[in-house]
Amino acid sequence: MGTGGKIAIGCGIAALVGVLILVVTVGAGIFWAKGKVESIAAEQKQIQDFQAQANKNTFVEPTDGVINEPQLVKFIEVRKRVYDVYGKHEAAIKAIQNKKEGDLGDVRKAFAVVNEIRLAQAKAQAEQGMSDDEYAFLVRQVYKSSWAAQVAETTGGKSVSEAAGQAYDQAAEQMKKAAEAAAGKDEASRKSLEKGAKDLEKQAEEVRDASTHLDVPPANIALFRKYEADLKKYAMNGLELIGL
Repeated sequence: MGTGGKIAIGCGIAALVGVLILVVTVGAGIFWAKGKVESIAAEQKQIQDFQAQANKNTFVEPTDGVINEPQLVKFIEVRKRVYDVYGKHEAAIKAIQNKKEGDLGDVRKAFAVVNEIRLAQAKAQAEQGMSDDEYAFLVRQVYKSSWAAQVAETTGGKSVSEAAGQAYDQAAEQMKKAAEAAAGKDEASRKSLEKGAKDLEKQAEEVRDASTHLDVPPANIALFRKYEADLKKYAMNGLELIGL
């Protein structure tokens, strides 16, 4: 799964599909015969129907951001179903990504894979009773929890915001000690060091305040660690960029 900050949920799926249909239809009208177009339309309708079914389930994002275990279990099941499709096409997806210049075949392949994955996700969400809003919330929290768990592990249990100000705190402490050592010997240096320490303490608070949005409830970190193997197993690099 890697570190956090990978999320871009729900951005431009409809636009992407529309552009792909336009490019392929214009560039290869003979290939996309009437029957093929009807097949695509039927697939789109199926996806929309599953999405509508999934979105009948209401979801209100908790103000404290806490994930409950049944939610996470359902989320993992959705990811597993998507991964089953992604895994079949992973080599082709990576091959397309590594190409410097794509061709019409790449466009057709990408369109087919994206639609197959979208269908798998929509169907899985409908079956698990998970709306798009709930799925998006869980993706955000899972990736934030992944990042927060790594930070906690390397900083002795500190939150992201606490760890963010740690370097400033340490530097400020060193300046305070240097100021104490200069007392009675070099007053100009002492005053300069004391001012520097205060400036660093202020910067530490500012950095902590700016990083609080990356903090997650400790319960989420514990839950992430409990299901870490499955969450990492069903991570799919690149799909977040197309909202999946």
